[in-house]
Amino acid sequence: MENNFYAGTSNLVLPVKNKSFFPEVFQQGTRLTYYASLFNSIEVNASFYRMPSVKTVQKWTGEVPDEFRFSFKLHQSVTHALPGQFDLGPIPGFMEAVSATSKRGCLLVQLPPKFMWNLAQLSTLFRVLQPYGWRIAIEFRNPIWYRQEVYSLLQNFDVALVWHDMPGSASPLQSTAEHVFIRFHGPEKGYRGSYTQEHLQEYADLIREQLAEGKQAYAYFNNTLGAAVQNLQTLTNLI
Repeated sequence: MENNFYAGTSNLVLPVKNKSFFPEVFQQGTRLTYYASLFNSIEVNASFYRMPSVKTVQKWTGEVPDEFRFSFKLHQSVTHALPGQFDLGPIPGFMEAVSATSKRGCLLVQLPPKFMWNLAQLSTLFRVLQPYGWRIAIEFRNPIWYRQEVYSLLQNFDVALVWHDMPGSASPLQSTAEHVFIRFHGPEKGYRGSYTQEHLQEYADLIREQLAEGKQAYAYFNNTLGAAVQNLQTLTNLI
């Protein structure tokens, strides 16, 4: 049966400091190959800052098992360059690169806090992205977006509302798609800290409920200056 739960860190984080601590079988390989022996997905946050290339994505794809999944964060030039609107120009090049992998997770879209409520813009973006065939998740950094009109639009396009805990814009646990996407930004400021066992147990129960409904679930720990790896291992064990 196909696995429907994918979890990892935001960008590549390992439980050891360097290759000298890798198991011997991985010491001649890449950091990604070792990471993929531990976890089954990664959120590529770096693609937000630097356009990925087809060659790089193909290389990564060859370094991980068939069941591994890559989720990519849409480049900031699309979402953050223009005030209150999207720049659709960079999308074809970006999507060509990330679609070079056969191991697709989700496409993560993050809106800046100053991007105000605009359903027409959002609808246009989804229409442009939809033909590429990726699952899409969107993270809002302004609570103005948490309203029924937005949820209905996300449902129409099968786009997941990202469940996240960023202070000031933490999301409701609203399901809007046939997949769920969770981002753990950390219990302390600056992507730091460690979540309690009790907190992770609550999310494990929630994820299991979604899986029981036949949905795919993606969970990524962005507290990379804290205990991201340890929290990820705990959540995975609880699931």
